[in-house]
Amino acid sequence: MANVNSASSGKVTLALFGVGRIGPIHLKSIARHPRIRLKYLVEAVVDLATKALDDVGLENVTILHHTEVAKVFEDKSIHGVVLCTPTSTHQSLITQAMRAGKAVFCEKPLALDSKTADECYKVAEECKLPLLCAFNRRFDPTYANIIQRARKGELGQVRYVKTTLRDTMDPNWEGLEKYLGTIASCWIDLAIHDVDLVCTVLGEFPTSISAQGGAFHEAFKKNNDFDQAIINLKFASGALATIEMSRFCNYGYDQRLEVFGLGGMLEGANFHDNHVVTANSHGVSMPKYQASFDDRYAESYYNELDHFIRVVQGKEEKICVTRKESVAALRICEAAEKANATDSIVKLEW
Repeated sequence: MANVNSASSGKVTLALFGVGRIGPIHLKSIARHPRIRLKYLVEAVVDLATKALDDVGLENVTILHHTEVAKVFEDKSIHGVVLCTPTSTHQSLITQAMRAGKAVFCEKPLALDSKTADECYKVAEECKLPLLCAFNRRFDPTYANIIQRARKGELGQVRYVKTTLRDTMDPNWEGLEKYLGTIASCWIDLAIHDVDLVCTVLGEFPTSISAQGGAFHEAFKKNNDFDQAIINLKFASGALATIEMSRFCNYGYDQRLEVFGLGGMLEGANFHDNHVVTANSHGVSMPKYQASFDDRYAESYYNELDHFIRVVQGKEEKICVTRKESVAALRICEAAEKANATDSIVKLEW
């Protein structure tokens, strides 16, 4: 069993699992982090792994096929693993890693359902090892500022929170239908970040939820999923929240957060490619919004990984995303899925 405490000084030795859609983003953060040594990259497609490493300039990394994961877990020099594999694989990999003494950084959602996610945390607590569900929105400087100020009471009692989540997925992507077969529904895969964000702003979980989804793209219709959806939440404090989301947006990655109270409003606006404003006889214009989530949230991805490393090294006491919060986010998403399916308001008790 690896001794995580041995990482308290020097570098933390990691293995990264998967370089599909989200893996390359975490690989960028790993490459620029001064206290990380990446020893293994586990990926079924070797050419994809080789290219990913070349893109960030990382050398001396051993590429393993996913059938060779035992080598990672048996290696006593590995302090932790970063999981960027399909959600259906998370529980098995988390359990194996924890039993082998490795800390785990896992992409959201932690599991396909809240019960399984809770079981993962039980293993982490039994093994006394860090398990981070990567809710990266919390680590975004803009959103972190809003959360802190709202929780301190700057707006008085928060009455309403609104998030907009419009992704820039290519509707003509040839691999879209295959990709949809590897992920959870929009209620879990897409909504979960904003569900966690809203609950973190308010410091409470909703007591009732309604939701509606629309399927416009044929790939989503075939997968019984939705590419446009809305979730409405009500909280015990009386606060209301709306999460609006879309898989497709042709004008850039549209991500906004608005928090309103009688003391005013805090807004996290969109990021542009640059900050140049053009004014001439045709009018006033600004550059396009940033193109995708890896551009918009690059800093937050690095910050959440740094938080994980600091906990592994003992520089921070504990993972800031708790078991209760992580499992609650999945419960809320499950309730939204049920509300849409039954065209009803779903009640939640905590």
